[in-house]
Amino acid sequence: MPRRVALLGATGQTGQAVLKDLLIRDISINIYVRSASKLIDKFPSLSSMPNTQIFSGEISDSTLIKNLLTDVDIIIFTLGWNENRRGPTIIEDGARAVVNALRELNEEQKQKQKQEQPPRLIFLSSMTWNETLHGNTPSLHTRMIRLAFYYPYQDLLAGQRILLSEPSLLKVTLIQPPALIEEPASGYDISVHEAGAGCSYPDLGGSMVEVALDEAYESVPAVMVTSKAGHDFGRYAGVILPKVVIGLAASYLPGFWLMHDLVERLWS
Repeated sequence: MPRRVALLGATGQTGQAVLKDLLIRDISINIYVRSASKLIDKFPSLSSMPNTQIFSGEISDSTLIKNLLTDVDIIIFTLGWNENRRGPTIIEDGARAVVNALRELNEEQKQKQKQEQPPRLIFLSSMTWNETLHGNTPSLHTRMIRLAFYYPYQDLLAGQRILLSEPSLLKVTLIQPPALIEEPASGYDISVHEAGAGCSYPDLGGSMVEVALDEAYESVPAVMVTSKAGHDFGRYAGVILPKVVIGLAASYLPGFWLMHDLVERLWS
């Protein structure tokens, strides 16, 4: 059992699911969020839990992230975003902050002549970028998905490259789900060979914690996760296709998000 787990991002749907699973276990947890009050609103009991610490602020605060990762064995990285909008680099910024903090901590250990194993990092990636499935010749479907979520995927890939480039500082396992669906947990399948069409957020959170805590996954570079109910594409077509259409429109139509947000405000 790890001494302490660090969770980056606990107010998004994936982060909340991960935190709910961690809180039922006898584990010490460091939690990074930008807003502590937003986290406490979602998890009121955290304020009275002695084995949890909340670190709130900007991801660029090097001292904050260094303190977050001190004496941590497992890092679960759930930072991210879904809409195909230009601009945010939260994943890349978070990855760089983690690597810089671990580099400083590693240097301090060397000065104290301490030798410790690098922490494991469980990183939320995407099945769309699993090379076992897609390789260098992805299908038309995969190419459309990559284009429909072009900007968040660029951020994801930039952060992933930063983390994977430092094997002496951390051991990374990628979690690569298919489409993420808002529905109750149905159980999940973890595989290195295949994936279905959908994964619920509760199942994704549970699988990330299992991979983090089970030593059997320690040397596995990537796994795909599918909900038990998520192997039928027809079940989720009505959820997935509109998101793909919106993402493709954002890629091809100038000013799409301006008009989209205007219509949404008028409609509400």
